[in-house]
Amino acid sequence: MPGAQNKNKIFFTSFVNFNNFGMKFIYKAKDRQGNVKAGRIEARSQEAGINILQSYDLIVLEISPERKITFLDQIFGKKSKISKKDLAIFLRQFATLLESQVPLGEALKTLFLQAGTPAIKDLVFDLMSDLDAGMPLSRAVERRSDIFGDFYSQMIKSGEISGRLEEVLVYLADYSEHENDLTDKAKSAAVYPAFLLGTFLVISVVITVVLAPQMADIFAEFGTTPPLGTKILISFGGFFINWGILMAIVFLGIFWFFFNYFGSQEGRRLIGIYIFKVPIIGGIYKKIFISRFCETAGTLIKGGIPVVSALEVAGAATGNYVYQKLGLKIAEGVKRGENISNILKEHSDYFPLLVGQMVAVGEGTGRLDQVLQKASQYYQKEVDRAFLSMIDLLQPLMVIVIGILVAFLVAAVLLPIYQLAQSV
Repeated sequence: MPGAQNKNKIFFTSFVNFNNFGMKFIYKAKDRQGNVKAGRIEARSQEAGINILQSYDLIVLEISPERKITFLDQIFGKKSKISKKDLAIFLRQFATLLESQVPLGEALKTLFLQAGTPAIKDLVFDLMSDLDAGMPLSRAVERRSDIFGDFYSQMIKSGEISGRLEEVLVYLADYSEHENDLTDKAKSAAVYPAFLLGTFLVISVVITVVLAPQMADIFAEFGTTPPLGTKILISFGGFFINWGILMAIVFLGIFWFFFNYFGSQEGRRLIGIYIFKVPIIGGIYKKIFISRFCETAGTLIKGGIPVVSALEVAGAATGNYVYQKLGLKIAEGVKRGENISNILKEHSDYFPLLVGQMVAVGEGTGRLDQVLQKASQYYQKEVDRAFLSMIDLLQPLMVIVIGILVAFLVAAVLLPIYQLAQSV
């Protein structure tokens, strides 16, 4: 059936090219063999969409405008975001197709037809549309930074520059799967403390808002002074009753402001500068950025890219403002004829001496690319160990903190009862 295959190919290409029309429709149709087809199409109007589908020998069963995801949809479960697990599966499938020598465009078409979720289908559709408009894959990925982030787009850019896109996608698939595994472990470890914390908060609100005012009336009736802990509880109860709604509004406003600010370029820059000052977390992020820097630089140099360009791209690939500037600074030093290892040793706050020593060995042996990738693997393992240790520490620490809070709450309720019983 070569004619049918060619026709399907023409239909799919035309489908992608409708990106400029602006209106999206969801359709269900049958071909001449009775096979049901479903997907999304873009056209000027619903009638135009029907005409397009019919022109490719499809019998239209249903077609309707795509409904935008509302705020209530996001609350009650209809999500447009892609989970880390779905992203890891997508990248693994993408990498496997490219490793099998499937052309980039054909690989995306295959992923579109086999997409497991509507969100992945939308993502692949957007990538195909951008590629069809002449954009490189890295630019198309950069345009979906809400899903991928700077690290993915810069790594793909390094693969395009070095001609090793397949290898880079395999690395990103491994990285994404590994990140998803760590996230799952963190969630699993946080389930029990989160349950305890949630239960404690519910009980605290009930006691503070309902029981505390009644206790205040009882002490006033008996003319006695409650213990300090009970005084604090009664004060909080009165405060929440009088100002609780206003506090909730202020809290949500502050949360909204910081969420939007830290999502902006200025906010990300500020986080990039001060993240290293946070205890424990700062050290983990530093190792993450070192691993990314070394992996990207090693991949580019291995692909025959000049060292200066490799260092500039590697700095941007970290996704951190400080390391981006350091990448440019190191590249400038190399232009002046300095050794990379010497420059790294000058910035030991961000590149430990071990990195400089390893790079010095690579420069001396002519195997800089291999040494950089070894350094990346070493620091990735360090990140794993530190992250897992933090998870192991988090659970007992949360239990201890919640235990102390419960003890305070119990004391604040039981002590005044005991005191009143004694007075009677």
